[in-house]
Amino acid sequence: MNLPDFSSQTPKAVALDLDETTLNSKAQLSNRTRAALHAVHEVGLPMIIATSRPERVLGALVGDDILEITSLVQMNGTVASSRVGLSGSHKYLMDPGDARRCWALSNEQAPDARMTVETDGIQFAVNHDDGINELWAFNMATPTMVVSLEEALEIGPAKISINGVDKNLESLAQTLEDQLSGNTVVFRAARAQFLNVVPRQASKSGAVADLLKTADVSLEDVLSFGDDFVDIDLIRDCGWSVAVANAIPEIMSLAKYSTASNDDDGVAVVLEQLVSALT
Repeated sequence: MNLPDFSSQTPKAVALDLDETTLNSKAQLSNRTRAALHAVHEVGLPMIIATSRPERVLGALVGDDILEITSLVQMNGTVASSRVGLSGSHKYLMDPGDARRCWALSNEQAPDARMTVETDGIQFAVNHDDGINELWAFNMATPTMVVSLEEALEIGPAKISINGVDKNLESLAQTLEDQLSGNTVVFRAARAQFLNVVPRQASKSGAVADLLKTADVSLEDVLSFGDDFVDIDLIRDCGWSVAVANAIPEIMSLAKYSTASNDDDGVAVVLEQLVSALT
């Protein structure tokens, strides 16, 4: 581990990826990490969850107690909302032609893949209606959450998520990159069966910066944590960037610091030292 030294200087905000970073490999928040997050809140530092997940599943992942003390950057930076001393929000929409083209190409090339068109983190369209709760809503789906493709496009598509269900989607990713416009980007995950398709102007670090403007905190003063391709901009742009030990090589090479793995409470290890330095 190469932990940050908080003896002479400390960050002014914290930004956290969830999956395989703050959450363990079972997509759970450990008691130690939960306690560390509450301790950071108690010393007055703003915290921002920066995740690829939509808002509707976060209560099941981290609990309402954590959502009450954190601002939120969801769906790869396409939607951001502030709480706890911060203000401001934004939503970036996909090019509607790209959204429709992505839907058609994915259904044609990977018909067994499960796909969602996300709008605001609550409402979404699906190409397969089986497993909605298990894959996309964590047993929280209501009739008003699931809409048709046309309704999602009318509301405004923010992101398309594609789950290959254990099948490699690299060929589809290359097709989408060839066929979609320059307004849209395809994010791969370390596990090749997941793709996130989002507006090019959206990013985790950009959304974090937007939410922190009213607190006069720059990215140089943000302590960030990440593990995967979708965290590259967050790790690259924040002044106190930390890779968990299970991070991909690209994140490890960009991060200024490193900590234990997500299954060994790596985020908590750093946050506990930060709280100790501030108290």
